[in-house]
Amino acid sequence: MDTGTLHRITPTVLVVDDDEVIRILLRQFLEGEGYGVVEAIDGYQAMDRVTQSIFDLVILDIAMPGLDGPKVCKQICGSVDNPPPILMITAFDDDESVDRSFQAGAIDYIRKPIRWAVLKNRIRYIIGSHRSKLELESLTRNYEQILDAAPNGICGLDKRHRINYINPAALDMLKYDRAEVIGKSYNTVFQLSKPGTDKFDLDCCPFFNKTNNFTAIHYDEMRLLRKDGSSFPIDFRGTPIVQGDQLEGAVLVFQDITERQRAAELIRYMANHDSLTSLPNRNYFHKRLPQAIALARRYERRLFLLFIDLDRFKPVNDTYGHDVGDKVLVEVGRRLNSMLRSSDSMCRLGGDEFVILLESTDTISGTQYVAQKAIDLVNEPIEIKKHICQVGASIGISICPDDSIDAETMLRHADIAMYKAKEKGRNCWAWYKDREI
Repeated sequence: MDTGTLHRITPTVLVVDDDEVIRILLRQFLEGEGYGVVEAIDGYQAMDRVTQSIFDLVILDIAMPGLDGPKVCKQICGSVDNPPPILMITAFDDDESVDRSFQAGAIDYIRKPIRWAVLKNRIRYIIGSHRSKLELESLTRNYEQILDAAPNGICGLDKRHRINYINPAALDMLKYDRAEVIGKSYNTVFQLSKPGTDKFDLDCCPFFNKTNNFTAIHYDEMRLLRKDGSSFPIDFRGTPIVQGDQLEGAVLVFQDITERQRAAELIRYMANHDSLTSLPNRNYFHKRLPQAIALARRYERRLFLLFIDLDRFKPVNDTYGHDVGDKVLVEVGRRLNSMLRSSDSMCRLGGDEFVILLESTDTISGTQYVAQKAIDLVNEPIEIKKHICQVGASIGISICPDDSIDAETMLRHADIAMYKAKEKGRNCWAWYKDREI
């Protein structure tokens, strides 16, 4: 293919999934984003498609009958010249499937249910990177015309380590004018640092200082210094140009990954926080509780878990609507969180259920004080849209190691204790095991 026309060709995506509904949804989404779409219902049909046509991306389901996703991925990468990048989609939450996919040659993966905004940017990044790779492989054809159109930063170096070409994207990222960098040594312009350090002294072309070891360099998530002294995160590749056994120069390719990192951080936040209250969610709690138990065991101290279920919340929803009910939940979460110390953790499990992991005290009396204070705060009237809402709280308390030695048991015992509080008349607290102060 003439890469001079590469950017004018509509990207084509092969969608491989045995679920017809998923294929329809992906087709509608991709065509709405301006991509061409070809479908395959299983691994065998996918292999036929990739041997007959050229694709910019393959979206491949991991779990399919017969030839599953990782096997298809391995065959494509092993049998097709210059294979397209492969993005795996999975409904599973296990590391084994993901590891198999990457070992087979997948470039990335995304989980079901699909978050369309994430998929949109992921596809844009993958296809952009793939097309940049094709451009680099065609460097000798229409050299500057192609590279000037590339969205990634690209720079050419001669055998004397000096910059002899730099494209507009690179200049824009680095905030230099072309005349300021042409003829300069690469290490005066490309100053990289490793994550977590402020020393911009990483050599991005170490192969210039080696003999007969002209290995390409790939740095993930480094930081690159701009002319004005600011820096930004990049993925960076340095590829030596070798003729015979002589090093004649190098090609540097880099991409600003600021937006990708922001998206990843947002995904991590959303995976661990409740979208309504912004409190940590059930997913976060199931990771945090075992850690807290291990720490309590190590220091031989008690750990208390308060399971909170709101009383009289259903009438609020039924009378005033879910919008008011949601605002009540937000206010309850805010009140409860405001009384805790920094060492304590509060999560919303879902619905009108909250948990407090109490690490700031290891006494029975201290925990009872917190439980009663929580009830008092929840009992205070909540005004939403001129409606006065009155809710209460039933709280169950379990203790590690007194009545629980693992996370699952501790949560279950706190839940049981909460129902004991309900049976006592609601709006009170109860221990899993009755005890004296």
